[in-house]
Amino acid sequence: MKNAKNKEKLDSNSDIFTRGVDDIITKDELAKLLGLKRQIRVKLGIDATSPDLHIGHAVPLWKIRALQDAGHKAVIILGEFTTRIGDPTGKDATRPVLTPEVIRRNVAALKKQLGTILRMDKTHFEFRSNAEWHGKMKEWDFLNLCAMVTHSRLIERDMFQERMKNQKEITMTELLYPLLQGYDSVAIKSDITIIGSDQLFNEHFGRFFQEKFGQQPQAIVTLKILPGLDGGAKMSKSLGNYIALGDTPEDKFGKSMRLLDSLIIPYLEVYTDVPMEQIRRIEAELAEGMNPRDAKLIFAEMLVRRYHSDAIAKKAREQFLAVFSKKELPEEIRGFWVHSDSLIEILVEIKFASSKAEARRLIQQGGVEVDGKRIGEGIAKIDRKNDTLLRVGKRKIGRLGFT
Repeated sequence: MKNAKNKEKLDSNSDIFTRGVDDIITKDELAKLLGLKRQIRVKLGIDATSPDLHIGHAVPLWKIRALQDAGHKAVIILGEFTTRIGDPTGKDATRPVLTPEVIRRNVAALKKQLGTILRMDKTHFEFRSNAEWHGKMKEWDFLNLCAMVTHSRLIERDMFQERMKNQKEITMTELLYPLLQGYDSVAIKSDITIIGSDQLFNEHFGRFFQEKFGQQPQAIVTLKILPGLDGGAKMSKSLGNYIALGDTPEDKFGKSMRLLDSLIIPYLEVYTDVPMEQIRRIEAELAEGMNPRDAKLIFAEMLVRRYHSDAIAKKAREQFLAVFSKKELPEEIRGFWVHSDSLIEILVEIKFASSKAEARRLIQQGGVEVDGKRIGEGIAKIDRKNDTLLRVGKRKIGRLGFT
């Protein structure tokens, strides 16, 4: 690896370490690492609680890919051991326990998705399971690890304080989770970890244990966490407010168009590679009266381009406009996340009908269209296809996403 070229690419003030970044602990340590004449080991841990990654998960992956392109190594830890405990981060209740079989299936699916962003050659990629060390750790070694940490330090975590305030249970495994995640950094000799800001408490234990075991503590790069598409909690499959890496280009585009106006600029900054100067121009045009729908079209196209290609992104845009503009739709169409595929239940759930009886009547009278096709009386269910266009009469129009 040619260090001079590498150092030029990876100045600590570059986009990799500024765009979408919340904090760096510490910037001086990071600068020293970038000046070393060796390959840096960049850690990212992912628990296999789901088989899907979404664009929020991909933010650190794209930064790690940039580091790989500069000659460094991604060390991805899939938490086959810690998944069985469940990371309590951001949770107000204990996670359900997954079976080993479900975890294995999730791990296999996650590996494939990692390959859509990261370089997977041995020089630049290392895959590890934390069952390698946690599953083999002797009881006495684990107790020694626990003896290094006080109860008061663990319990100061804000989510634990909140649970105690609300008289909700905290299991011992949840209390010990930060220790297990922290020791991962020791096991793989992490130089840098790139994480969402909600993981900072856990990764501080990585630095703590590395010092205890005579290693140089890892630098921590924390990234901003944005709300989901609905403006509420962060992206989550259970909430249906996410764009998955495995979504089709059409689904990525359609979901992007449901984005709240207030999130357009943050999403462009964090989830696309659109140059910052172009984003600032879009921001200024929005302030001057640009239609937010036009800015969402830019975001949607750039997102699809990043994960597929320029040609596919243009085609997704054309298809979207062909479906929606030809039907004289309003400027803003409200998006709805629904659980059922029963048309009658959907109409009531999104308040396009006041009751099931009214929903049946609307269908019988031919007043309901799905993707431009009038629904007949005998049709009870619709395809669970994201970005389905639902129309009742002339005024009630919505786009459906299924959870």
